Amino acid sequence: MNMQMKHFASAALVLFAALAAHSSDAVKVACIGDSITYGLGLADRAKESYPAQLQKLLDEFEPGKYEVRNFGNSGRGIYLDSMRGSEKRGFRYMPEHKAALEWKPDIVICNLGINDCGEYIKEYTGGRRRGQFIEDYLALLGDYSAQAKTNLAVGCRTSNVVCRVPKIFFWTKLSPLAEGQKFYRSPEPFLMQADLESVAKKMNAVGIDMQEPLREKMDEIFAHDKIHPNAEGARIIAETTFKAIQSHAKSAKVAKVSGDKELCELGELSARHNGCEIWLCAGQSNMQKGWNEFNAMPQEKERVKGEMARLAKCNIWLWDFNDGKWTKLSPDNALRKSAFGVSFAIRRAEATGKAVFMLYVAAGGAPTESFLSEQTMCAIGKDGKPLYPHLAAIATNRHRLDQNKDFPCAWVAREYPRRRNNMEEGHWWPVSLMYDRGFKHINKGIKHINKSEIKLDGILWYQGESNATTCVAPDTPTPREYQLETLRALVSELRGDKNIPFIMMGLPKMNRPWEQYRAVQKQVCDETGAIFVDTFAAGLGDPNDVHPRDKTAFADLAAKAASAGK
Repeated sequence: MNMQMKHFASAALVLFAALAAHSSDAVKVACIGDSITYGLGLADRAKESYPAQLQKLLDEFEPGKYEVRNFGNSGRGIYLDSMRGSEKRGFRYMPEHKAALEWKPDIVICNLGINDCGEYIKEYTGGRRRGQFIEDYLALLGDYSAQAKTNLAVGCRTSNVVCRVPKIFFWTKLSPLAEGQKFYRSPEPFLMQADLESVAKKMNAVGIDMQEPLREKMDEIFAHDKIHPNAEGARIIAETTFKAIQSHAKSAKVAKVSGDKELCELGELSARHNGCEIWLCAGQSNMQKGWNEFNAMPQEKERVKGEMARLAKCNIWLWDFNDGKWTKLSPDNALRKSAFGVSFAIRRAEATGKAVFMLYVAAGGAPTESFLSEQTMCAIGKDGKPLYPHLAAIATNRHRLDQNKDFPCAWVAREYPRRRNNMEEGHWWPVSLMYDRGFKHINKGIKHINKSEIKLDGILWYQGESNATTCVAPDTPTPREYQLETLRALVSELRGDKNIPFIMMGLPKMNRPWEQYRAVQKQVCDETGAIFVDTFAAGLGDPNDVHPRDKTAFADLAAKAASAGK
């Protein structure tokens, strides 16, 4: 076991060890699921299945404290009316489910969903009622909560045991399917993720991403039949599950000590600044770069000095997706923050007299795809066909990005895996990186005290350089349909049905073939009601520099567009 796992373990299984403290009985861990839980295809299932390997990991640090049992049943799924031959497929009908309930576990770990792919797609094409998957999943997991409540009513299994509702962990991102498997490159597992996350939220369960840990070595792990992991794959599953238990135990301890506060306390901040504005500011390097990078020449120093003097008179806060923290901006701490975003916020604060809160999600070189959820990229219509065929091909291609032949920008494909060598997440670049690390948390972690979603006042978008061309010599534009898809999907993802300004900064002057992309930007804005800021027509940009140094000119245009659109 590596040092990172020992570090996780050193925090101790605080939450679940506490369960055992009330009794001489071990903490019971029930692994329910399909053939992956069962261990189908393994040479020695009793030793190599993931529940068996999880037991070994737990025993290394808390000998005798935990008992793991395998309640897997091959071929099972969630839908209660789904059939497997002449019998019902649903795990809820299986003797393993009954046995797990009768065992009265303290922890339940579930991996179901893969076997529902063929039926799940019908929820989108009219063959099933939308929401049935969620309802049937809640019914299954709800049995364990109901069992605990029954125990409380009729008495616990022994007189000295305190009965409690078991903690549920389950896979919200399912194990990947390898090339050659029936549902390889199908949208179902990706569309399913949103519903799985919804189930986790409703059940107060802990979601586990089992997709990324297995994807890098999937060709070897699933070599046998393209779906069932070998012993090495089962080890990865066990370690990932172990880390999830550890992480939850650690966070539960912190929450007990510090109180269960919202991640970024936006509710408290906005309550103190009545009538404030909240803007999502997102994009790539021209949104990311701070004023310290445009502060070299004398005229630039004067410009920055002027912006900081204006900032000192404003009440501007910034949430950085990199650390999930709020910062009250001042001339002392703002130079490393988004030059364009900060200057835009200054102008909004001056125009409205209000506090301005910026939700900042930007990274140099990030393509539009990285800001999209996999569910959006894989969206389908009533006919079952992808709404965004180019994006669906990219998202469902399981290869690492620099080997993903569906991804059109060669520079991004080459650069991001290299850059991620220096990031905690490892060297994979998931297509939805910026969504997962940024947008996903905006309505899930940064909420008002009353738990309602953030009420955005507008979206400021400055991105496109990584999607306009293939970035090979000579530069050639990416396919026009691909450009249209990405921008249509983006506006849908970020704005949804909210009637708020969406300000899209058009690509400025530069000696690159960006004409087609500018036209597509304007077309999508016309279609969706977003506001296109034509920086090229305004004469902005540098023919020889992808990063124009005077961000105030861009901020002036964006602020005028915001005032016109409010």
